[in-house]
Amino acid sequence: MDLSGLKWPIIIVVVVGIGFLATSPGINYMVTKFTTAVPGQDVERDKIDEMGLTRVGGYLLYLFKYQKAKAVMQMSIDRYGPGGANYWYNKYRIVRCLEKMKQYEVAHSVLQELVTNDAKQYDKRVPNNDNLRMRASKLKAVHGF
Repeated sequence: MDLSGLKWPIIIVVVVGIGFLATSPGINYMVTKFTTAVPGQDVERDKIDEMGLTRVGGYLLYLFKYQKAKAVMQMSIDRYGPGGANYWYNKYRIVRCLEKMKQYEVAHSVLQELVTNDAKQYDKRVPNNDNLRMRASKLKAVHGF
């Protein structure tokens, strides 16, 4: 059976699919996909959905869409709470969004929350308290609030 005739249509479908997921409707589709299940009913589904929302938020962060990235990561935080595997990491990345949106005082308070709760002990992707304190003090010194 010769499958060489199917090679190009499959390649085109894959490229178009990836292109769709990079657009706003594609991102909205992914967010909807990861928020359809009700949290707390299926632990495995919750883990997949939380990871999906975290990845979509990170993707938006790399696209410089800070408002949307913050909204998606906040949605993950609100849905799964402190028990979620990515809770502290999402909080940490929200600080970057807040800084880029020039909400320095809010970013400072989130950094202080991370230091107070010693977020590094819960998620190794979050920097240690010394780095978080230094970042918070630089925010305060540079923006004078």
